[in-house]
Amino acid sequence: MQAVRLIGMVLAIAGIIYAIEYVPRGIAVWFWVVLLGIGFVGLLYSFRVVRQRNRVAARERKRAAVRKSKSRKRR
Repeated sequence: MQAVRLIGMVLAIAGIIYAIEYVPRGIAVWFWVVLLGIGFVGLLYSFRVVRQRNRVAARERKRAAVRKSKSRKRR
């Protein structure tokens, strides 16, 4: 999903350049700027979600290791 957002952001940058060069009205520029902003916010959000999932998974692995070591000590 991040690759799709990244491609969308690259297309938005190309659209901004095209709109500035060839479109006489400014509304087209704002459309591409908004599209770029949405892509950036989406990338930032997905990055934070993945980071949070990794932290939770690492915490669970650590807890499992502690539990496993405690059970070995009891034997």
